[in-house]
Amino acid sequence: MQMQGLSLDQAPPYKIPMFYYIIASIYLIVFSTCLFVYANGIESRYYYEAIALTHILTLGFFTHVMLGSLFQMIPVIIGVAYKKVDLQAKLILFLLNIGTVCFITGFLISNKILMHIASLCLLLAIVYFVIITFFTILKTEDKNPTVKTFLTALGFLILGLAFGIVALINHNSGFSSRNFADAHISYIFFGWLIMLISGVSYKVIPMFYVTKEYPLFIKNHFYWIVTLIILLLSLFIITDSSLIPLFKTLLATSSLIFSLTTIYLLKNRKRPRRDTTINLWYFAMINLSIASLIWIISICFDLNIDFSLAVIFGLGFAYSIINGMLYKIVPFLTWFHLSSKMIFDAEMSQVIKSKYMKLQYNIYIVSYFAFILAIFFKPLIYLASLLFFVSSIILCYNIINAYKYYQKLNKVI
Repeated sequence: MQMQGLSLDQAPPYKIPMFYYIIASIYLIVFSTCLFVYANGIESRYYYEAIALTHILTLGFFTHVMLGSLFQMIPVIIGVAYKKVDLQAKLILFLLNIGTVCFITGFLISNKILMHIASLCLLLAIVYFVIITFFTILKTEDKNPTVKTFLTALGFLILGLAFGIVALINHNSGFSSRNFADAHISYIFFGWLIMLISGVSYKVIPMFYVTKEYPLFIKNHFYWIVTLIILLLSLFIITDSSLIPLFKTLLATSSLIFSLTTIYLLKNRKRPRRDTTINLWYFAMINLSIASLIWIISICFDLNIDFSLAVIFGLGFAYSIINGMLYKIVPFLTWFHLSSKMIFDAEMSQVIKSKYMKLQYNIYIVSYFAFILAIFFKPLIYLASLLFFVSSIILCYNIINAYKYYQKLNKVI
């Protein structure tokens, strides 16, 4: 079964990405709860509670969604299936969850043993995933821009993991720990997250939203230009070079170019009908643009805006775009897997009801602006956390309902 260059015959079982998505949404509820409990007392991103909260979102939500999506998308996009995908996906899921729980608990209760267990489990889970994905991708003869971007993102995931573990092991050593942590952030958020999102966007945006293709210059050169900038930036961070501001500005400018290009494509799409997913994509790219501009300004004037960037980039961009991807991918996956079993009663519009998507989106938007206001009036963090908790509950409900929809129709045969 083929669809616009996609090899749907190679797709893994439906339950694999869905289990990752359901667990991810549960971590999002945990994140909201911990925000309510701990966020008001955090004064610096180096507080243990801040590190724990950050990784509930990044390891618990972002990573689960991204790995689950790659298990589905890699075989579909390149036409080569993972070997023993069911066993591999379960093993990685197990190690990833043990590592994530130990990491979060270790920082919340200041337990070094749990931190080291987390390092080992996360190392095994992510390295194993990268190896099997890397060699699966290499089997394809078509090394198109999406494939090259995916390979680059996987490389940065390994580098980000390595620097993160070094920072974790030496987390009380001052200079070296903070510099390695800053390099870790660059690798993960720009090398892994934005690189992966750009690779997915090259396929998803034109296919699902009927837009023009991304410019060839961006598809062919964005990944290696950003790679060069990040590698040099990390070197300068570790050596405490005076060139750090220049390369941070170049990195922010690259992100700004990608976000503005995506906004342009979406604005000029052939089918201008608005829905929740397109709103989430717009909101994500607007926030990436704002975060990039604010980062450039902060570099020029030497401003400390860590919390502002965390909200705008983390919740405004990264969370929003992953939320939007879930609402596009989950209905499509459900419909596709049912159709492949000759069950043609499935309708994508019924997998996740539009009214529940809109409800979750609206509450999320209100919570986001409450988080922004909490930067200036900290007690509002409680309202923001509570609203985000409600939004997370609805998202979890929507994903679980999609799985139930699949099971209900699948029983027909």
